[in-house]
Amino acid sequence: MTILCKLNDGDKIWPPPIWLMRQAGRYLPEYNVIRNKAGSFLDLCYKPDYASEVTLQPISRFDLDAAIIFADILLILQNFGMGIKFEEKIGPVLEKPLIENPVLNVITEVEKSKLVNVGEAINLTRNKLPREKSLIGFCGAPWTVMTYMINGRSKKDLSQSVKWMEDNQSLANDIIDVLVDLSAAYLILQIQAGADIVKIFDSWAGVLNESQFNNWVIKPTSKIIAKVKDVFPKTPIIGFPKGAHKFYEKYALETGLNIIAVDSELDRDYVRNILQKKFIVQGNISPNILLRGGAELKKDIELNINKFRDQPFILGLGHGILKNTPPQHVLDLVQFVRSLS
Repeated sequence: MTILCKLNDGDKIWPPPIWLMRQAGRYLPEYNVIRNKAGSFLDLCYKPDYASEVTLQPISRFDLDAAIIFADILLILQNFGMGIKFEEKIGPVLEKPLIENPVLNVITEVEKSKLVNVGEAINLTRNKLPREKSLIGFCGAPWTVMTYMINGRSKKDLSQSVKWMEDNQSLANDIIDVLVDLSAAYLILQIQAGADIVKIFDSWAGVLNESQFNNWVIKPTSKIIAKVKDVFPKTPIIGFPKGAHKFYEKYALETGLNIIAVDSELDRDYVRNILQKKFIVQGNISPNILLRGGAELKKDIELNINKFRDQPFILGLGHGILKNTPPQHVLDLVQFVRSLS
């Protein structure tokens, strides 16, 4: 049994296990070598040999306790027939976003799509990963994926996405239903391929009011988790409703998850006194503090551990590693945590 699965079974593990969001990425020189070989970001995601290699790079370099398969939450959009490309300094760009082309196209099933390549990468990775190391699969949550479908690219102001959802409720609900089915099938495929744990990323959950959060976050996430648990009842599932601070407890209680990932801005007393009494917590070192490193990083790790150490938890970041982060800072984090008694 892998270390995170043992933790989910109630074992107290000390020092706490460590894995970091975006631990495979542009801050690593060896990642950039493979990225250039692959030719494009999508090719890197879809070529199992390359995807597996970059997934394993942070394990080799830092001896982290878990690997997370290298992919992207927006790969699933190609199952809608939506063309997507990743442009340097811009990010994902869709050819025909819903705001310009409000139609639901013919859907490709997961098993007949390029997403099977992610499964192949997971299989390759699991065979190379030490048995005690956990392998994490993931998908994007329906609401977060829909923000890109609507706008066609990443935007910090999501008021347009919210308005589109409200103005096109019937179509929005239909698309969410399709995303639920595709996402559940995708996570099941990943578990079948060798993922020990899966995670649902809802990166834009924090912009919604309570009614919207219930309809666009909790309900679809609950359905995804129920479908996955129906096939793999013992596989732990991590949920991450980033920024949804008022609704974290409700989300954790109502979705059926096992582990709750908390962002860097969520109050640690609240996490310890409310969330950690019922769930395993993952987080919440600030990526900006990791970027700066040094005494500030050491102090924040100490604060994190002193808050959460009485119950099982995973030490991680409140979001992904920033691209300018020195790799030495990640090594410093790992070595400091492992030095604790």
